[in-house]
Amino acid sequence: MQLVREDWKLFRNIETLCQKAGVHRQFIPLLVVKELVDNSLDATGDCQLELVDGHSFRVSDNGPGIDPEWLHAYFSINRPMISSKLLRLPSRGALGNGLRVVTGAVIATGGSLTVTTRGATYRIMPQDDGTSQIDYIGSDDRKGTSILVKLGMPVNDGTLQWGKLAIKFSREGTMYNGKSSPFWYTSEAFYELVNSANMSMETFIALFCGPKKTAEIVERLAFDYAGTLTETKQFSFKEAEHMLKLLRETTKPTPAKSLGEVGNTFSDVEHCKKNGEFMIRSSRGECNAEIPIIVEAWVGIQKGDPANNRSTLTICVNKSPVTTDVNVSTKQASTTIWGGGLYIDVKCRPASFYVNIITPYMPITSDGKAPDFRPMSELIEDTVKRAVSKARKVNQSDLSGGRNERQIVLENLPAAIAKTSGEGKFIFSQRQLYYAIRPYIMEAFEGKQPNYTYFCSIITDYEAQFGEIPGMYRDPRGTLYHPHTGEEIPLGTIAVQNYNRPHWTFNKIIFIEKEGYFASLRDVGFPEKYDCALLSSKGYASRAVKDLFDLLGETDEEIQFFCVHDADAAGTKIFETLQEATSARPGRKVKVINLGLDPEEAIEMGLQVETFESDRRRPVADYVSYRWADWLQSNRVELNAMTTPEFIEWLEGKMEEHGVGKVIPTKEVLEKTFEESAEQVIRSRVMKDILEQNLYEKQVEIELMRTKHHIELAKIDIREKVSEILAVNPQFRWDAPVNELAGEVVNK
Repeated sequence: MQLVREDWKLFRNIETLCQKAGVHRQFIPLLVVKELVDNSLDATGDCQLELVDGHSFRVSDNGPGIDPEWLHAYFSINRPMISSKLLRLPSRGALGNGLRVVTGAVIATGGSLTVTTRGATYRIMPQDDGTSQIDYIGSDDRKGTSILVKLGMPVNDGTLQWGKLAIKFSREGTMYNGKSSPFWYTSEAFYELVNSANMSMETFIALFCGPKKTAEIVERLAFDYAGTLTETKQFSFKEAEHMLKLLRETTKPTPAKSLGEVGNTFSDVEHCKKNGEFMIRSSRGECNAEIPIIVEAWVGIQKGDPANNRSTLTICVNKSPVTTDVNVSTKQASTTIWGGGLYIDVKCRPASFYVNIITPYMPITSDGKAPDFRPMSELIEDTVKRAVSKARKVNQSDLSGGRNERQIVLENLPAAIAKTSGEGKFIFSQRQLYYAIRPYIMEAFEGKQPNYTYFCSIITDYEAQFGEIPGMYRDPRGTLYHPHTGEEIPLGTIAVQNYNRPHWTFNKIIFIEKEGYFASLRDVGFPEKYDCALLSSKGYASRAVKDLFDLLGETDEEIQFFCVHDADAAGTKIFETLQEATSARPGRKVKVINLGLDPEEAIEMGLQVETFESDRRRPVADYVSYRWADWLQSNRVELNAMTTPEFIEWLEGKMEEHGVGKVIPTKEVLEKTFEESAEQVIRSRVMKDILEQNLYEKQVEIELMRTKHHIELAKIDIREKVSEILAVNPQFRWDAPVNELAGEVVNK
C-alpha cells in the first residue's frame, strides 16, 4: 500500500512542522517571532515587538504595508515559494518559507492570526486545503503593518528574545543598500533566479546594474538572440549563463567591507571584525560564485567564580539569530564551540560569545535554514580567537590591577623566598621558588599557568641587577665526566659551587650538545687518551656550565675549552651563548674553541642533510656567513648523521689539530710526586716487615679469643641497642652505632 502526503501538509502538524522549521517544538514560538521580525526588518529597517498576553504577541512597523491582494497567498501553506530571497542580498531570510512556518504554527497549535495593513484589519483563516481566506474586520488608522499572533502554546518575555536581538542588531552599525552582484551566483543559482523571476529582461537586469549598463546588456542580448528573448521565463540554462557572463563583464565585484557591520557598540565585551570571501563552485556550468563576508565577534569574560558560570553563544547571520544547533562548553579555562561545521578551541574562562556574519549568501543544510559554516569556518575561528584574546587581556588587566606578569613576580618575590626557605633556614631550588610564585600569577591572571622558562628569565634579570638570591640553587642540567677517575658529576649551581678540580687529571674539556656520545667515547678510552673531560647540558649551555668554565679558567693548570654541536641554527647559537655574555653572566673568562659541526664541513663530509619548512626565521650565530645562515633556515645536519667510528675519527682529528697533548705537570710537581711515591713504597715495605716480625696475625687471633665471650653477649640485644642510639642520633647510618658498640666491648 502506497500512502501519499503532499509536502505542504508538513506545515500543519506540530511534529512535522519542527522538521520544516529546523527547531525543537519548544522553540517554535521563538522562531515564529523571529520570522515576522526578520520580514519586517528587511522591508522597513525597523520594527516594534510587544508581548500582548500569555499566548499572544504583536510585530509592528511603519513601512508601506502589504498589498491586501497578496495576503491570502502569503499566509497560505499550500503554495509555491513566494520570496525575494533567491535574489542574493545581505538580508535576513534564506528560503522564503518564514510566513508558511508562522501560519503552520497557528494551525498546528490552534491559534489565530490578525494582520493590520494599509488602513484595514484582516483575520487570516487557514483552510484544510492549505489555502487561507481573508476576513475583513474593519478599518484602522495605524500606519505600516501590524501582525498579531496568538498561539496555542504559552509565550512570555523569553519567547521574544530572538526577535529582540535582531531588532537590537538592526539598529546598530550599517547595512548594505546596493544591488545584488552577478559575482555572487553560480551558473545554477543564477538560472534558478532567472527562471523564477517572471519579469521582462530589462527589469530583471536592472536588479544588478544602473540604467546605462542595463540598456547596454539588453541591446547585446537582443543582438545575440535576434530579439527572441524578452522575458526571463524564456531563458534556458545556457542563455541564463550567457547573461550572467555579460553582467560580470560590465560590473565589478563588491568588496566585503561594503556589506556593512554592527560595530563595536556594546559595553562589557570586546569586539573584532574581519572580512574575506569564500567560493562556491559550479557543478554544471562555468561560473563559480565569489561570496564576500564580514565576520564580527563580541566576547565578554564572565565575572566571579568560573565554577558557577557557563559560557553562552549566539550566532547571527545578517543581524538575525540563527536556529542551527551550535554549542559552547567551557572546562578548566578551555572553551570549545562546535556544530554547523565549526570546531573552535580557545583558552578562555566562561564567557558570553556573540558572532554576526554578514553575507549575501549563506549555505544551508535543511529546510529549517540551518547554516553550513564550513566554507567560512577559518575566518569565523580567527575572528572569535582575536576577540577572545582582547577580552582576556582586558579581564587580566582588571584582575591584576594593570600589572604585567613580571611585575607580579617581582612584587611577590620576597614573600615567596621567605616561604620557600622557611624564613631563611633552608636552601631551595629555583623550581621550588617558581611554585611559590605560581599562585600569585594564577590569581592575578584568571588561572593562567605561568611559563617556567619566562619565570627563569625574570629571576636571571633580577640577579643580574641585585645579586644572587641567597640560598637558591638551580637543578642539575648537565653532566661532567672525569677521565682516569671515571667520576660523573651532575651539574647544578650547588655542584659547581662545591666543585674542586682534581689536580693534574685533564687539560681539556669538551662541551658536547648530546650526552649520548659519552658512552661511545668512554668505551674507546677517548677521555683518557686525550686527558679530556666531557661535559654536556640539556639543550643550550646552562648557567652552571658557564660558571664551571669560568671556575676552571681561574685555576693555575693549563686547560683548553671546546664546543661540539649539530650543524643547525640552534647549534651555532649553543656555541655563541657558551662564549658570549648574557644577562646572568658576563662573557666567558676563557676562550672556547668551536670544533663544529659547521654546515660547510658537513656538506664536504657528505653527511645526510635534513630539510624542513619553517614559518619563522630561526636565529643564527653572528659568526655564520649570510650564505650559510640562509641555508640553515631550511636545512640541518645532526652529529648523529655520523656513525660512531666516523664521529670518533672526526673528533680525534680535531684534537690532533687543536689539542695541547697529554697532561704533564711542572718539574716541581713531578719531583714532589716522585718523592712521595718513593716514600710510600718504602713505608709499605717497612710496615709489612714489622708486622711479620711481631706475629701480627697471631696476636689478633689471641685478642679475638679473649674477647669472644663479651662479643657473644653483646650480640644478644644488639638490634635494640642500635635502635636506641639511632633514636638519639637519627643522622647516623646503622653501622655507626655498631662500630661504637664494638669499640666499647673490645676496650673494656
